[in-house]
Amino acid sequence: MQRRAATVYAVLFLVIAAGSYTLIGVAQEPAIDLEGETYAQNETVAVNGYEYTVASVGDGEATLARVNQSARYTAEWANNSTVQLDNSTYRVLIPNTSDPGQFTVRQQFNLSDNVTTVTQGGTEFVVVNQSGGNKSLVPVEEYKRQQFGQPDTRQYSEGQTFQFNGNQTTVSNVTADAAILTWTAPRTEETSVGEGAEVSLGPENDNRTFVGHFVNGTVDGEQTTLLQLSPQVQEYQEQVEARNHFNERMAGLWGVAILSGLTVALLLGLAFLPNK
Repeated sequence: MQRRAATVYAVLFLVIAAGSYTLIGVAQEPAIDLEGETYAQNETVAVNGYEYTVASVGDGEATLARVNQSARYTAEWANNSTVQLDNSTYRVLIPNTSDPGQFTVRQQFNLSDNVTTVTQGGTEFVVVNQSGGNKSLVPVEEYKRQQFGQPDTRQYSEGQTFQFNGNQTTVSNVTADAAILTWTAPRTEETSVGEGAEVSLGPENDNRTFVGHFVNGTVDGEQTTLLQLSPQVQEYQEQVEARNHFNERMAGLWGVAILSGLTVALLLGLAFLPNK
């Protein structure tokens, strides 16, 4: 009797396991279906007057590149530091006042490696070889003037503009510690797009928001990954939630199928144990 009852229950759980497994086999995961253009690598994305190039497209990640023709750059010239200007080295000299408003750059000359120097009485001298094997000591600054001439000196004030590295540069601010320079020049700006990530493209005051999605496509007869930029941000989130809900249900069915199978094995194993 016990074996007969165990067999009935085993068949019942077997039917449950088979039904769960069948549902798992026929169920299809909801696809994400959005409106929006798709782009391959090196294609152009145009949004409200801005043009982006799809620099790279990978598995769930892409990079958009745009050349900003009027990007703002800044540089800080600290007091008593050296900077490169017109292929020469200059030292930055700022007056020691609370609000200097201006600064000076003075050309610096470097001694060659074969020049020998000595320091006497706190003053640095260059050892100069003379005829007959005699040597003389010349102060370093005087020696530089003899070799290179008078150093170039330039003065700049707040609001003044000058050429720096091929750009029209403005002195924005001068403090006792540093001078701040600003200029505009082209700059390549990159925007990363991930699966499900929201991205704003276009001018700051006239941009559009997209959600990134990756699909399979064909380019020149070859299968590849394409980036889709869709304005349906809310619809994407709803479809992702539907997919997550589906996967949760599938996980539950797998749990039912596995537990039912284990129950069948346990019932049959216990029912048909040999009598002692």
